[in-house]
Amino acid sequence: MSTALIIPAAGTGRRLGMGRPKAIIDVGGVPMIRRTVSRFERIEEITCAVVVAPPGFLPEIREALLGLRWPGCNVSVVAGGSTRQESVRCGLAALGSEFDLVCVHDAARPLVAQATIRAVLAAARESGAATAASRPNDSVREDLPSGGTRPLDRSRLWLVETPQAFSATLLRNAHEHARALGQAATDDATLVEASGGVTVAIVETEAWNPKITRPADLRIVRQMLDG
Repeated sequence: MSTALIIPAAGTGRRLGMGRPKAIIDVGGVPMIRRTVSRFERIEEITCAVVVAPPGFLPEIREALLGLRWPGCNVSVVAGGSTRQESVRCGLAALGSEFDLVCVHDAARPLVAQATIRAVLAAARESGAATAASRPNDSVREDLPSGGTRPLDRSRLWLVETPQAFSATLLRNAHEHARALGQAATDDATLVEASGGVTVAIVETEAWNPKITRPADLRIVRQMLDG
């Protein structure tokens, strides 16, 4: 299957509080977006990658990606929208219609294991839709409408991550369906399931796949890379 990659990287990094887009922040001596994209360089079936950048920061993102060694893959940078969902839609528009499978991965997950990427792609080729996910290590509780909380069985819960991969037709239809109905979601697997008739396969994440959202996340990842 012909396979493309979309990396939404248009987040402002507001919760990091560093005054510039998260994708260009230094992570272990390398801009975050470069470190993330480099995790995919050995995935031979990916022949096109679209990095969706914050409007106004396309030159900085392109500069961060200079010198990447990814033979056989065309990497482009396009402007994103005000939400992750809008940015993925911008990425889909930039891809055109020639790909069978589309993988979506957050720029803020720069340590994803290649084994996870390959497993998600394989599951999506089999089922049409797949996402990486991990089991919670901590006990989990949920709020009750009447006040207070109640425990949940963590053995039945998954923490949804990326990469996610889908039939290109399924993903496009899901975004069109969501836009028509005014639906919003924080990940593409939710949109695909909401569009009807698809069960998203769960692939348990290999190794640690953190998402850098807050200053503490960035400190931990930097410390690990400095190791």
